[in-house]
Amino acid sequence: MSMEVVERRSDKHSDKAKKKKILKRVLMGFIIVVLISAWLFIVKYGIDLGKEYIDDALLAVEMRGIESQQRLVEQNAELNKDIEALNGDIGKLRSEITALNEEILLFSLEVRSLKSSIDIIDTSVTNSVQIQAEIGSKIQDLDNGLQELRKSLNILLEAPSE
Repeated sequence: MSMEVVERRSDKHSDKAKKKKILKRVLMGFIIVVLISAWLFIVKYGIDLGKEYIDDALLAVEMRGIESQQRLVEQNAELNKDIEALNGDIGKLRSEITALNEEILLFSLEVRSLKSSIDIIDTSVTNSVQIQAEIGSKIQDLDNGLQELRKSLNILLEAPSE
């Protein structure tokens, strides 16, 4: 009996040892599965965080691009308004320059006309001076003739009447 008891104890012990080994292996398997699951969860969470970070960064870049584009569109609109205003000013200046050119042309024609009139007047004055000199000369000749006639008349008056 004592052997039987030892065998039973030994069987019990070996059953317990087998159970412990099985339990150990199941526990190890469970721990490995939990660790692998935790590792997979951490890796997936890291990937998700990375994706979210990249998506947020891309969204921020996209928003900055949209804002920049909107600012450029607004600046372009303002520049177009400024260009239109400048084109209007240029048109006004062109019409003013055209009017000034016309006035200059009129003044030029008037100056030519005045020069022509001055030339005519100058010619007339020159002719008038010549005519006055001729008249003066003729008056002098007539005065000389008159003087001679007076002398002749005086001689005739002084002469005895016969």
